[in-house]
Amino acid sequence: MSGLVGVLQDLAPAVEFGWTGRAFVFVLLVVVPFLSLFQPVEREMVLPPRMALYISAVIGMVVLVAATGVVLVAEGIAPSEIGLHSTGVAAFVVWTVVTTAGALLGDFLITRLASRLGVHESRLTYHLMPRTRREQSTFLSVSASAGFGEELTYHGFLLAGLAAWLGNGWLAAVVANVAFGLLHAYQGQAGAVRAFAMGYLFCLPVITGAGLWPAIVGHFLVNALLGMGLWKLMIPPQADAEGT
Repeated sequence: MSGLVGVLQDLAPAVEFGWTGRAFVFVLLVVVPFLSLFQPVEREMVLPPRMALYISAVIGMVVLVAATGVVLVAEGIAPSEIGLHSTGVAAFVVWTVVTTAGALLGDFLITRLASRLGVHESRLTYHLMPRTRREQSTFLSVSASAGFGEELTYHGFLLAGLAAWLGNGWLAAVVANVAFGLLHAYQGQAGAVRAFAMGYLFCLPVITGAGLWPAIVGHFLVNALLGMGLWKLMIPPQADAEGT
């Protein structure tokens, strides 16, 4: 038991931000999730070409990372202070495997449970999944940018700011991932729950001191594996037919 307690101790980065950092925390925690709730009624939504969505997603992640970097520089905070530091090889491998496998299993269970409860996936969720080799190749860029950008910003910067404010990394991860889940509301109710659960899982290596790199790589692997075809095994065939 003492070994488990040692592994799961709260070592989350905690940073007392100045006004620039606090304003950015507010944007990430409140403004962005709030704006994400304003989307067209699904049956009236016009779905753009997949490649256009992929390119816009990568651009959006570049902007997010750039904004986070600007705030860190303005605050005089090194990336290592929000969890972007190296860790031992063993810890990196173990946490990468745990987060990747756990997120894939969690996504599968939540998706199937939602289907049984009659909660349908959004049309956009299906539409985002690549169908051709070219789309799959581009989707890897989306996976890489989302893995780095979302982890750095939400499970690095935001988590560190909330941990300093709340005094507890585990509680900070709950609050950060409520925002992270709402950010993915475009994927429907099931998608928001998946994002919350997956996001909290990716916070574990950060909170326990292993840093962001296992979360970044795990996030990339989950998205990439789903894009390469695992999504077909996760989503019930009848639901996929409705989505397309």
